[in-house]
Amino acid sequence: MPNHVGKSLAVAAVAALLSWNAQAADRTKVKLAEVVRSQLYVPMYVALGKGFAAEEGLDVDLVTANGGDRAGALVLSGQADFALAGPEVPIYIFNGESPDKPLIFSALTATDGFFLVSRAKIDKLDWSALNGKKIVGFRPGSTPGLYLEYVLKHHGVDAATVASIITNIGIPARDGAWMSGTGDFGIFMEPSLSRLEKAGQAHVVTSIGKEVGRADYTVFFAKKSWLEKNGETAQKWTNAIARAQAWVATASPKEIAETIAPYFPGLSVDDNIAVVTRYRNAGVPIWAASTVVDEGGLALAQQIMVEGGTLPADKKVAYKQIVTTAYAEKAQQKFVQK
Repeated sequence: MPNHVGKSLAVAAVAALLSWNAQAADRTKVKLAEVVRSQLYVPMYVALGKGFAAEEGLDVDLVTANGGDRAGALVLSGQADFALAGPEVPIYIFNGESPDKPLIFSALTATDGFFLVSRAKIDKLDWSALNGKKIVGFRPGSTPGLYLEYVLKHHGVDAATVASIITNIGIPARDGAWMSGTGDFGIFMEPSLSRLEKAGQAHVVTSIGKEVGRADYTVFFAKKSWLEKNGETAQKWTNAIARAQAWVATASPKEIAETIAPYFPGLSVDDNIAVVTRYRNAGVPIWAASTVVDEGGLALAQQIMVEGGTLPADKKVAYKQIVTTAYAEKAQQKFVQK
């Protein structure tokens, strides 16, 4: 290679690097707290992995809270700008003493992403088979726990069994507890579900989301004061999620798996393909098709909370009080215009 050509390539490479660094420096830094790390949140990882958030001018620091209560605490304390968690978290905060009320500004999942599993393979589910059995649930008052109770009650599982659901196992310890013999049935989502299946420790019985139907399950929310000061940032993030939702709708499982792989270093691409396929074949849309929070879906989510005893009926929060659709509607319009 002629010397001048080599020098030209080197100069071009340096220029490209400087340009990239300059663009990165110009991006707005935000901290986002996710409730847990799971492929249930595929569109979010796509927004990051495909560069949609970066193209919107955001530098996102993603932290895993390992609990909706912890995600809410990070937002309230200002240690996170906004969070991804079940709608029960902003509802609890709204009904609490904090004067700075939360607002939900974007949807992500359309229903529950957990699956009911059993130790032994069940070819045809008879819900009465759960009567008297030990069921590994989730933290009391959490979205997974509430939705599980709702499904069990509506399928006639006896009250004593529902009342004895195991709820005191921390999120990081759930897989180990199950594999050590705790519970006859349980609810798990990805990536735990695939790991337990591979170990021959769990057999999928049904999708909780399929049993529930549309009930908004995880949403992005922030304090009202933060949104008032950082509306442009919230809009950029919502734009990125809208683009990701549209991309996921037409992408192949392999394309999605390759995009989200960096967020699940312990899983192979084939593992992620299987997970994506499972969610797509759950029998109900698991991922929201729009960033606009579904009014009926949020109403059902609150009804589930009421039936679960964690929300007094007179404490239901009106849609317009806790949801702002301004960012989501603009994001959808922007995408449609493209």
